[in-house]
Amino acid sequence: QFCCGRSSSRSPPRASVSLAMADLAEVSDEPLCGGRLITFRWEGDRMVRAWMPSSHDPSSESLPCLWMQDGQNVFRDEVAFGGVSWGAAGTVAHLVDAGCIPRTAVIAIDHAGVRRSYDYLPAPPGNWGGMRGDMASALGGNVEAYSAAVLAELLPWAERRFGLSKEPKHRAIAGSSFGGIATLYMAMLHPEAFGAVIIESPSFWACEGRMMRDVREYKGQWPSRVYLAMGGCEYTATRPGSGEAGGGCDRFLTEACAECAGYLRAQGLDETRLDWHVEPGAAHNERDWCRRFPRALRWTLGASAAAAPSPPVAFWTRPSPVAPGRAFELYADPAKLKLPEGGFRQVHLGFDGWSRDVTTIPLQPAGLPHELAGGVAWLAALAGAPPGARSLHFAVTDGASWDNNGGENYDLPVASG
Repeated sequence: QFCCGRSSSRSPPRASVSLAMADLAEVSDEPLCGGRLITFRWEGDRMVRAWMPSSHDPSSESLPCLWMQDGQNVFRDEVAFGGVSWGAAGTVAHLVDAGCIPRTAVIAIDHAGVRRSYDYLPAPPGNWGGMRGDMASALGGNVEAYSAAVLAELLPWAERRFGLSKEPKHRAIAGSSFGGIATLYMAMLHPEAFGAVIIESPSFWACEGRMMRDVREYKGQWPSRVYLAMGGCEYTATRPGSGEAGGGCDRFLTEACAECAGYLRAQGLDETRLDWHVEPGAAHNERDWCRRFPRALRWTLGASAAAAPSPPVAFWTRPSPVAPGRAFELYADPAKLKLPEGGFRQVHLGFDGWSRDVTTIPLQPAGLPHELAGGVAWLAALAGAPPGARSLHFAVTDGASWDNNGGENYDLPVASG
């Protein structure tokens, strides 16, 4: 996107056809997570997959929209790489139902198959000193033209077709891996187009350091909110037996993530605009991006949600009280948990005297916008209350020890009716 890099082979130039007054051919329309997933054909067999929340009426509702790269991997496990998707529709629907983010459309653009690296990278990726031999002959260099096509063709088409908001503050864009690099460049090339970006596990190894140089030397504006994340075992978790060399690749990527975050901080993205982290042990796959997705969405889209209670409490929910038959989020202050410091946290919860919907759910860093968090590094779990529920009970564990309120368990109210 920044500028086309070297490439030994180039595809024919993209036709300069505006779709602002045209339409894409609809391929399918099916229910998904309370809304509709509508698939359209864009270029050849390349699809655009649009999920709209329940009862959306384009004539009366102007929705925010999250645009996502690698559309094949966004919604359905059966078509996703590796058989696991982001589960984007379910996560967005849950957070909307809990009042954590506004009603939001999700539009996912398929990658171009064997031309994926060509569209997503500023230059050919190279083979990372032999650690990615599968990429040795891959192309790159079309990311600028791809970005321009998305903005010139797909955004105006979708805004007309679905009644989406045209305000940049109501647009976000997300991507992972090579798609994370494409998203990073879109943010630099078109900062006026998007209010927020989600960059997951960007392939900083590719293009011989090109991306880091471009970020370091960038002089423009950034979108209002940026989320950047990397797993601690990006290479070794997907390549068992890679040994010391694989561990070195893991360290390279986590250090590159920190380096990129440092440049963003230096360019004005303070703690109110940039949320970045490395998740220990996490791999380079949709399963782990899906797990971090709620945090990314709260940070980028959740600024208008209810703030944490003041003065801070140990636990609270959104909505409060929990509503029967509805999604909710349980928040916990890690400093107030009666558990050893550090380690993995889970909440064990149930309803109506532990007689209904008993389950155990991970507590993950919440990623609440700075102005809502009240200075607390909240953990959060997504759950749902069964219809007719009257009371919520829970305890927190690290797998060995329990914080169960001295044996009494914790209780929170459920709204009547």
